[in-house]
Amino acid sequence: MIERRGRATQLAALVRAEAASGRSVHVVPAGADKAESLRLFAEVLRFPAWFGHNYDALADSLGDWAAAQPGEWSLVWDRTALLAAAHPAVAATIADILDEIVTADPAGRAILLDR
Repeated sequence: MIERRGRATQLAALVRAEAASGRSVHVVPAGADKAESLRLFAEVLRFPAWFGHNYDALADSLGDWAAAQPGEWSLVWDRTALLAAAHPAVAATIADILDEIVTADPAGRAILLDR
């Protein structure tokens, strides 16, 4: 299940706490829209060149990425508030995909920073 944190959350403190618990931590910023958000996931998580820049490709690539992680991991999706305000369906769909990934991988954790 995805964990949501609010505006008061400090990214650096969150990353330190997650790392201190033994998890690898990966921070992906939200984009201004669907295209930029998908591009940022692909760029930060180093998806393969064939990444299709659509929701199905995001789900597939995130699943492959999660399966390749060597231990426990946390994926922090940062600065989601502006995307959610401008494109609520995009933010909700990406959150649903993240929820599916962490539900399928008990070593994984997804944290959305609504700031």
